[in-house]
Amino acid sequence: FDAETDYVIVEGQLLWHVGVIGIVASRVLREFHRPTIIIGGEGEEWRGSGRSIAGFDLAAALRECQDLLVRHGGHAMAAGLSIRPGNLDALRSRLNELARRTLTRDQLQPLMRLDAEVNLSELTRERLEELQRLEPVGQGNPPVQLVVRRVALHRPPQRMGRNQQHARLWLTDGGSVGEVIWWNCEDAALPSGRFDLAFAPQINEYNGSRSVRLKFLDWQSAD
Repeated sequence: FDAETDYVIVEGQLLWHVGVIGIVASRVLREFHRPTIIIGGEGEEWRGSGRSIAGFDLAAALRECQDLLVRHGGHAMAAGLSIRPGNLDALRSRLNELARRTLTRDQLQPLMRLDAEVNLSELTRERLEELQRLEPVGQGNPPVQLVVRRVALHRPPQRMGRNQQHARLWLTDGGSVGEVIWWNCEDAALPSGRFDLAFAPQINEYNGSRSVRLKFLDWQSAD
C-alpha cells in the first residue's frame, strides 16, 4: 500500500482466516481512511470483506468489477466478495482507477470529531472532573475532543523523552494559560503565530497533586 498513489487498499493472502477479514478491514480503514478490502482463503476461490468511506459506493464499484469476481454483494459502505486469487491484482488496479475518478485527495483525509469550542479559562479541574463521569470511554462512547481558537505560545516549547520525541507546550489566549503535551511529535513542525488547537482534556496526577493538561491532537494556523 502506497498512501501517495493508492486510493483503495486491496490485500489478500493464502490462508488468511476468513472469520476475521471483516474485523481487519474495519481496522485498516480506521488507520488509513481508505476504502479497504481484505481477502483470504485457500484453493481456487478466496473470500473478501470490504469497508468504505463516505463518497465511494463500494457495492457499485464491485459491480464495475464483476467480470473479475465469482460473486459479490453488499451496500455502499460494506460489501463481501469471492474471487479467484489470480484476479487479485486486476481487482486492486480497477478499484483504484474507479476511486481516482470519484474521490478527491481531501476525501482521503479523515475528519476529526470535535465536541465543542472552548476558551482556556473554561478548562478548570472541576469541569474536567465532571467530564470524567462519562468514563469509561471506548467504542460507542468516544473520549471528549475539544478545540480552542486563535491561541499562541506563551513561552518556548520544551522537548521531553529520552530521544526528545515528545513536546510540552504552553498556550495562551491572552487571558489564561494552558499546558499541552504532544506525544511522539518527533520532528513535526511545532505551532507558531496564532493557531487553532484540537485536544483531549485530561487531569494529570503527579506527586499527589492534580492539574489540567491537554493532550495534543492536531493544529492549524489561524493567521
